[in-house]
Parts: sequence; structure tokens; C-alpha cells
Amino acid sequence: MQAHLAQINIGTMVAPTDDPAVAEFMDNLDRVNKLADESEGFVWRLQTDSGNATDIQIFPNPLELVNMSVWESVDALKAYVYRSDHVDFFRRRAEWFQVDAKRVALWWIPAGTVPELDEAVRRVEFQERHGPSPYSFGFARQPEQLVIHETRPGDPATLDLVSRSNAELTALYDHPDANHFSLADDEVTGDRGAMITARLDAIPVACGAVRRLDDGRGEIKRMFVDPAVRGQRLGAAILDQLELRATRLGIDELVLETGVHQHAAISLYEANGYTPAELWGEYVRSAETSRAYRKLLR
Repeated sequence: MQAHLAQINIGTMVAPTDDPAVAEFMDNLDRVNKLADESEGFVWRLQTDSGNATDIQIFPNPLELVNMSVWESVDALKAYVYRSDHVDFFRRRAEWFQVDAKRVALWWIPAGTVPELDEAVRRVEFQERHGPSPYSFGFARQPEQLVIHETRPGDPATLDLVSRSNAELTALYDHPDANHFSLADDEVTGDRGAMITARLDAIPVACGAVRRLDDGRGEIKRMFVDPAVRGQRLGAAILDQLELRATRLGIDELVLETGVHQHAAISLYEANGYTPAELWGEYVRSAETSRAYRKLLR
């Protein structure tokens, strides 16, 4: 799967955009953006009819501005930032932006797609909580290429991940039908839910799904990370993406079921705000080995 690099840059200006203190920066925005548009490897940037993104307000502080773009590679973005006329403005950024308020994140997206602001902000927040990882990183660290895309339970690569998850559960609980609960394609389609697969350097390594249970409530399903790549925050990344998709679906509360012997999974959920809950539905019959969790998203 071909991938492109997305970036978000959040900065807090020292004065409003119409203040003389930042006039030189504002007067040169069109020129700097034209440099980006004409740079080798440039794909897309966030803008309104004004030609820039300075009037896009997503934070309570009106001085906090957001810039987002897509590039063919890290090298293409670096060339624009550090080896074009843009570098002159980069070096002088402290004249117009508060130095300690800068927030940046880079991540990979499927080529041909455009990142949305709600996801971009989550990538920044993820890096601020967990540090650099394949899910969200900076120029100082370029990990393996992680691309997360939507899929279906019946997709061959996803089906292989699910089968490996089932095998792991069978061995862990010593029962041929241990916790192999169903998930159909139509449960993760349209407004009913979503399923995702993560590829690390093009190899499928993780998956997860969210399905709608009823109005305002959804369920996390099929969380799995290849044992060979555990320890790289991929489980947390999948969970973050599922929460994003649940929010977009209008889901206010997420629930999930996991097993009593899945200590790493329990630690992941608890570290990300999930609290113990009552078992429901098909999980009641496995009460001896199952644990339920819930999290309010809004």
C-alpha cells in the first residue's frame, strides 16, 4: 500500500493576525504557501478560500493556529522546511509564535486520502502522552512506516490477523471455543461501525473494530497486535483510532470484553480510561473468564 506523510503544526501567535507585531509574517504567507505548493513531493495543504488556514479556529484560544499538509515523503517535507526560502521564516518563528507552545506531529496515511483535523489533533495528543512512536512522531525520530486503513473482517489480511488472535485465545484459555465471538461485515459498515488494520512497513500487524450496539453505545472488538511488534504502542494506536471512529459515528460510550488472563490488554484499557463494567449479552455465558470495561467518550 502506497503511503504519504501527513503533518500538523499547531502554534500560538504572540498577537492577533491583524496586529502590526505579526504583520511581516502575515504579509508573506502567500509567498511561503506558494513555495510549498511548488515544492517537489508536495501533495495537499489545509486552506480556506483565503489561500491559508489562519482563519480556521478549532481551539478556544483565538491565537492558536493550525497548519496541516501532506507530502510524498519525509525528505520532501524536510527539503521544504529546511532547504527552501521557507527556512528564513522558520528561523525567525520566535518573533511571531510563542516558543513553548509549538505542537507538531507527523504520521503516515494511505496515498490518495486527506487527513481530517479531528484525527490530526489526536495524533498530537497521543505523542504528548506516549512520546514518539510509529503512530505519531517528529523529525528527530523516523520509525517504521505505520499505515492504518479501514478494512472488513473478511479481508484476507485482516482474516489472518483475526485467526491468529483466535489461536492465541485458544491456547491461553485451553478451550477450542474460547472467547471466539462473532463479527460480521455488515456490523462494521456505514453507520453501524468500522474495522481497521495497521500495516508496519507494508506488513499487516494489528487490527480492531468498533460496532454500534444501540443509540449512543458501541463495542470495541477484535483488538489484536502481532506479538513480534508489541511494545511499540500499536495497541494504544488502534484503540485511539477506534475511539475516533466511534466519536464520528455519534457513539457516546464504548464497552468491551476481554479475558481474565489477558493482562496486557487489561493494562492497556485501564491506562486509557476504561473502567470495569457488568458483562452483557453473549459474554454472560463466559463470566468465569471474561471481564467487561466501559468508557464515556463525551
